[in-house]
Amino acid sequence: MSLSRTRFARPAAAVAVPISIALVLAGCSSSSDDPSAPGEVTYETVPVVPPGEDTALGHDDQPISDTIPETVHTGEIDPIKPNELLAVAGGFGKLELGVNVIDPATGVAGSRVVVGPGIWDPVIHGFVGETSSDPAVLAAEVWRPRGSRGAADFTVSTYSGNLLEPAEALLPDYARVHSRDGSHAVTSDGKYFVTWDDGLYGVRVVDLAAKKESGALQLVGCGPFTWMVGHELYSVCEDTRELVQISIDDAGVPTETTRAKVLPADFVSARKVTWAADVDKGLLVGANGDVYVFDFANGLPGSEVRPIGNAGQDGGRFAGNAIDNSGTRIAIEYTDSVVHPESARAGDIAKIELRSATDFAPVKTLDLPTLGLTSIESMAFSLDGATLYVLGGGPEVDGESGQKIVGVSAETGEQVSSVDVSGGVEDFGTLITPEVIG
Repeated sequence: MSLSRTRFARPAAAVAVPISIALVLAGCSSSSDDPSAPGEVTYETVPVVPPGEDTALGHDDQPISDTIPETVHTGEIDPIKPNELLAVAGGFGKLELGVNVIDPATGVAGSRVVVGPGIWDPVIHGFVGETSSDPAVLAAEVWRPRGSRGAADFTVSTYSGNLLEPAEALLPDYARVHSRDGSHAVTSDGKYFVTWDDGLYGVRVVDLAAKKESGALQLVGCGPFTWMVGHELYSVCEDTRELVQISIDDAGVPTETTRAKVLPADFVSARKVTWAADVDKGLLVGANGDVYVFDFANGLPGSEVRPIGNAGQDGGRFAGNAIDNSGTRIAIEYTDSVVHPESARAGDIAKIELRSATDFAPVKTLDLPTLGLTSIESMAFSLDGATLYVLGGGPEVDGESGQKIVGVSAETGEQVSSVDVSGGVEDFGTLITPEVIG
């Protein structure tokens, strides 16, 4: 049998031969030395090359250590810079979520942290740091070893340094962290994680240094927002049209301090809110479209708070929203459907309206052609509030479309950057602005 070519001749008549014997005969015989003879099929034979010195691991296999288990070698996360954002991959129903630190001006994704998911939305906070030992990412996580049928671990984990060993606080089995945006926060000194809890119908506080719950306060009819000023939490009580203040003492125990009935009679709350950290202002876009900017710099407002405008439009429906840290600009996403954005058929995000945070005056309409995108996934202001970054799909090339991040001046709405996303292992869905603590 030749090592270079093997030829097979078709038999003139069918003969009943066992399959195994037929395969052997067919594979090891040839009926002609002429490869061009009619009725024959020729196959190339691939030579077998034994491992040699130039073959990877051919003679240099890594020895098996006598230490079981072997030491795992890990790198340390680079601290998050003030000009960077977090980009979250994955989505609802995943057991783990990848979180990358990304430079929105270059589109390059760097350090990656893998965290557990929240109950609904991801509960993730990123922090600007100076060294690898500084807190980088905090996540309230749900770990389900048997899916929805098995026992779950509810944790609050702070990732820094060696990412395989986060500082993990194990929550009680009855804890149910409310995972919508704006329903959880970290105190400005970085000591406590504060969240509204769906099982408690109130506020639960976690001491991050002690790695355990430090206190809880049931407050039925209020929440689920955590606008934080120092250790003071401000939230909404929709039925009574009140704003409420909750103080967290040095032991991490929350206590209701005071309330103020300053919301108008037609006030309607929302599911998600955002926060302007530098000026202590909270943004709430009610389900009826009314836009409120609450100022908590001096505690609760002393008089009625009126909306600065209404986000409703004839075409499309308002969805996500953001206010920059300076409290100057508001960005509101709109879908291409009139269905409420919380509906499963809410449509896709079609545009973003950039507006003044003082009187809701329009600054710029950022639709897909203006942004040079084919879809919009997420948006986030830079930490200094100067730039609004929009993540979405780029133009299709050869049947494929990569992701892009487009930067827009918050002051004018004019584009200042547009870059391809690179360095990620999967597509990103959410942008998050990091926080400054300590």
